[in-house]
Amino acid sequence: MSETQKEEPSYSLVHRAYLAIEYRIVTLAFRPGAILTEKTILEAVGFGRTPVREAIQRLTLEGLTEVHPRLGVKIAEIRPEDYPRAIEPRLTLEPLLARSAARYAGPHDREIIRSNMEAMLDWARKGDVLGFLQQDKALDEAISNAAANPFLPRILAPLQIHSRRFWYQYHGTEGLMDAAQGHAAMCEAIIAGDSERAYDATRELMEYLFSQSKALSD
Repeated sequence: MSETQKEEPSYSLVHRAYLAIEYRIVTLAFRPGAILTEKTILEAVGFGRTPVREAIQRLTLEGLTEVHPRLGVKIAEIRPEDYPRAIEPRLTLEPLLARSAARYAGPHDREIIRSNMEAMLDWARKGDVLGFLQQDKALDEAISNAAANPFLPRILAPLQIHSRRFWYQYHGTEGLMDAAQGHAAMCEAIIAGDSERAYDATRELMEYLFSQSKALSD
């Protein structure tokens, strides 16, 4: 099968359970500080006990949940002072990931990145923050898959999730189009295979997000 004929990757049951729980944490459907029983989580996401438990283990490692035996799963609190702390490492690491993606992305990777970019812009035009954040997650995964670097995504994924959660809590639809256009500039450079432009565009996007976070925490 050629590069252009490859289909979207089929996610494992555990990863699908992970995405379902993560989405509810990011969008505050699972409220910060709440302690949820395993049964509550199972009923909310519709997956079996084993994939949900494995997903919660991963989310705990990422700082989004805490498991308390005999009590349940505590959802991480949101503290405004942590917002810039989640963004600051991304100022350095995200441009490296984008530069690598521009260098190593194949035709199928570029197709997926373009599709996600266009969908993100569409959600932003509609002022739909839920759609925007879901697309942001998909775009992060697409760029990580294209980058041919197994280490950077492991560091960045938790920071990206926390950043989305902070955005939903503190910004909502405010600044959505500016953020989408910043992502689009980054994506266009990756699609074009221009590694240095991808680096610069991503750095500019991260600086915008960092300034947003600092404005709230100062």
